[in-house]
Amino acid sequence: MTAATGSDPTRTITLDAHVHTDASHDCSAPPERVVSAAVDAGLDAIAVTDHDAVDGARRAVSAAEGVDLLVVPGVEVSTADGHLLALGVDEAPDPGLPVSTTTEWVREAGGLAVVPHPFQVSRHGVRAAALADCDAVETLNAVAVTGAQNRRAHRFATAEGYPSVGGSDAHVPDLIGRAFTSVELPEGVDWTTMTVADVVDGVRAGDVTARGTVTTPVEFVRTYAWHAHNVAASAVQSAGTAAATGRTAVGSRVMTVGSRAATVGRLPDRLATGPR
Repeated sequence: MTAATGSDPTRTITLDAHVHTDASHDCSAPPERVVSAAVDAGLDAIAVTDHDAVDGARRAVSAAEGVDLLVVPGVEVSTADGHLLALGVDEAPDPGLPVSTTTEWVREAGGLAVVPHPFQVSRHGVRAAALADCDAVETLNAVAVTGAQNRRAHRFATAEGYPSVGGSDAHVPDLIGRAFTSVELPEGVDWTTMTVADVVDGVRAGDVTARGTVTTPVEFVRTYAWHAHNVAASAVQSAGTAAATGRTAVGSRVMTVGSRAATVGRLPDRLATGPR
């Protein structure tokens, strides 16, 4: 549903700018399930940003055909200085390059360079010393449980004049839309005619607001317990396949931390009702 936060409600859309699929090594949600969850959450658009891979984004674009949801293809790039979201690109740049070099690559490809969870070294966030230039900063990441790093990112974006972006960083479907971005589209465009380029242009112009909430500690544990359970199940299946074929599974680390919770909690009351 369109969130009526701008001067023209038909031009203001909701975008979860940071979503993962099973193309990421730490996510098991197929693109079809991701698209379904985004529709159920009432979002207008999602950016699929798997780790150094675009296959999930391509499959999500196909899954969203005929569905009232725009998929912005993207990738979360592992640069030498930390992670960088490239929104609106169809290819993945080489990992391991400086963040400044990767940012230029993204722009030349017509995309948007967004720094996710900045300064959070434990999550491969770009350090302050390396963050000299970008197109936007993720100031509301739903997995930043305490909110302290989100506040620091917001202060930085405000001081430097960067647009503020919100994203769920969802690795499980239930968290899609927990944090998101209200984007005012360019003049002459509304949610019925918008394209990926229109959404990218809206964010680049700074006509955005980061909205939503972060996960609670309990939700965080439940969410990643589900992920660990699925990873363990996949590892066991792979080991069984290897044994059946006479090959040895090497280097598979199996870890179980409980089981999947029935629900991860209600999504916040974040989207205004209206025609859709």
